[in-house]
Amino acid sequence: MRERLTSRKNPKIVSALSRVKEGNAFFAEGFHCVEMALSSGLAEEVYSLKEIACPGAGLYLVTPEIIEKLSGNKNPEGIIALCHKKEPQKELGERILFLDWVQDPGNVGAIMRSALAFSFSTIIFSEGSASPYNQKALMAGQGSIFSLNVIQGKGKPEDVVSSLKKDGYSILGSALHGASSLDEANIPNGKLCLILGNEGQGMRESLFPLCDQLLYIPISGIDSLNVAIAGSILMREISKSQGFNSL
Repeated sequence: MRERLTSRKNPKIVSALSRVKEGNAFFAEGFHCVEMALSSGLAEEVYSLKEIACPGAGLYLVTPEIIEKLSGNKNPEGIIALCHKKEPQKELGERILFLDWVQDPGNVGAIMRSALAFSFSTIIFSEGSASPYNQKALMAGQGSIFSLNVIQGKGKPEDVVSSLKKDGYSILGSALHGASSLDEANIPNGKLCLILGNEGQGMRESLFPLCDQLLYIPISGIDSLNVAIAGSILMREISKSQGFNSL
């Protein structure tokens, strides 16, 4: 399908914006993310300033004004895909990341990008965490959303973590106090869940008793790290400890 749209009030554009606003779909922006959206089969429609190949999706050639209307970026690349959300997979994988009330979309996107890089295939978002489908999160995530198993609002954080423990996952929490240094930690083999907490308050106290280990990253000159940076360091060291020596 190839069609030219020239009005921002075109029913196709209005419908796309409405679906995204209602949370039933999301926009992937930029050539790299659109390419990943097409490869994943999640792209339904592509809005572009130029003609491109769009296997499995409809192509609409649009004006810069329409791209500006759809985009959450001040300097859009000129291509946006309307995508549907994939259903969460029941198989969670060996390494899970649990985000406990991580509120900044930029942090969420950066964390998703690192999770994919360090083989944490499932991310569970607690209620109150920023949506992984937020435009800022999607941009920061650089298309990682298309390869990760994303689970949102599964229940009370304590119930979710307890369920993971019953399923045989070791639970590691990131904390500044009462924790073991990452340099001296004994990272277990097998199934594992890492919990990252809120930017300002950290992991909620009710999750502490459920953790098999609490970890902190030794630093100097400042009292804490950004949650995305800390999470990336922890995920890298965990993957390395579990035998991913190529990372």
